[in-house]
Amino acid sequence: MTSSVLRRLSTLIAFVCAPAFLFSQENTVRVEFELHPEKSTVIGAFQRQGATYISLTDLVQVAQLNAFENHEARKLEIKFPSYRIKISGGNPFIVITGTAPSSSGGRRQNIMQLSREVIFAANSYFVPLDGRGLYLDLLLNTPVTYDRTTRVIRIGSPSVARGFDIPSLRLEPKANGTLIRITATKRLEDIESWLRQDNWLYVTIPDAHADVTTINAMKPAGLIRNIVAIQSPASVQLTFKLTGRIATSEILRDEANHDILISVRAQGKEETALPEKKQHDLQAGLEDQRKRWELDVIVIDPGHGGKDWGASGVSGVREKDVTLGTALKLGKLIQKSMKSVKVVFTRKDDRFVELDRRGQIANEAGGKLFISIHANSLKQKPHPTRGFEVYLLRPGRTEEAIAIAERENAVIELEEGYENRYKELTDENFILVTMAQTAHMRASELFAGLAQKELESTTGLQNRGVKQAGFYVLVGASMPNVLVETAYLSNKQDERFLKSESGQQKIADALFGSIKRYKEEYEKQLTEGKDIGQR
Repeated sequence: MTSSVLRRLSTLIAFVCAPAFLFSQENTVRVEFELHPEKSTVIGAFQRQGATYISLTDLVQVAQLNAFENHEARKLEIKFPSYRIKISGGNPFIVITGTAPSSSGGRRQNIMQLSREVIFAANSYFVPLDGRGLYLDLLLNTPVTYDRTTRVIRIGSPSVARGFDIPSLRLEPKANGTLIRITATKRLEDIESWLRQDNWLYVTIPDAHADVTTINAMKPAGLIRNIVAIQSPASVQLTFKLTGRIATSEILRDEANHDILISVRAQGKEETALPEKKQHDLQAGLEDQRKRWELDVIVIDPGHGGKDWGASGVSGVREKDVTLGTALKLGKLIQKSMKSVKVVFTRKDDRFVELDRRGQIANEAGGKLFISIHANSLKQKPHPTRGFEVYLLRPGRTEEAIAIAERENAVIELEEGYENRYKELTDENFILVTMAQTAHMRASELFAGLAQKELESTTGLQNRGVKQAGFYVLVGASMPNVLVETAYLSNKQDERFLKSESGQQKIADALFGSIKRYKEEYEKQLTEGKDIGQR
């Protein structure tokens, strides 16, 4: 271990008030170089609110990267031949700037958001590690993995080509439009496409890793005037600025391979030359659509109720009571401060409501956002696991998420005739059923991200992240929706927080704050689309 790393590690231990064991496993993470094992060493690390932070400054030094630090501004810049990365203390965003000029003469710039803010302390920049260290390969320009169990970061060779699910795309001008071919190395699912009236086409591809540097360097062609590719931890966002009058866009699959095809068709002469009255009617229709999608109805779903107690806590606290108390407090905040928004509850008292009926209530009310409130629990009580989670509707990706969904879904067995009502939600076709929700996935992801940040900052509960699982209660709600597992009733501290009036109020305050921010962002997009379309 180098002397500078030792000095930072020593200062770090004092900073986080850890036990005075210099080489404690809690305060170090091992870095192993696959092709140069002699360079392997340890770097500074610490735990905060359930997350592991590592010293990026140490990592840059041991990996011998070209970096520049501005301590006054608390900024770190890492330079590679084709791009540069900037990181700032107190900021969760990584700014990636290409070194080659774009077709417009400027520099391509993308932004990646980390799960938590970068911490500047002990003259070092500390970044949070997710389960696999998914963004470290970008920071180090080489394949990187992180084993959370052994606390080991494994670094490959910079000469090894990084694999991409989406290595490039191709623009193929046609007589009546342009075909966008997204080349893919694996089958990509749940792809969402949204063509705005201002000629911006948004394509969101979940669980994919794209070569955004190559894609952003592409020259426009046909109806495509500009291309912007942004990689986030959860998805790839491809944005296309279109030119001319666009009739339709459609997602297709190339049956010969994994490629995704997006057909963008221009309006024909007979479609373009609309009579003045028809133009007016069309604009009026667009205005009606904008008003239709304003965030004017929010549906709050307190989980469980009546004969369905839900989970039980260490001291016997019932999930159905906690969720109702929190939901009513949230509804009161909305009704008091957001006069233009109608609040609809799936239940306002201790009654049993079937899972599919909750979605029906939301749809019948014309809901624009559905928030299902729950509390988590494990079989072993008491249990050290604690914290909140925000869930999106997709098939579960981890055993833990699947188990939580199975527990919440088990309530259907209390419903009469559930075998027939839920027959479409078998394991074989659940993916097909949830695909109907992909039109709302981007908005759901936006709200989930805001809720995660507000819950962490307002409640002080441990942040266990945004996850995905197959909750039946979300299937029927045809609108942006999330399920919030507020905390663990099987943990003594979490249970005490959840059953208290102050704890429920803090959760309600956090969700209300995320609703306000979501409403601003959501309706800003609607308004911008209207304004640009009228120019």
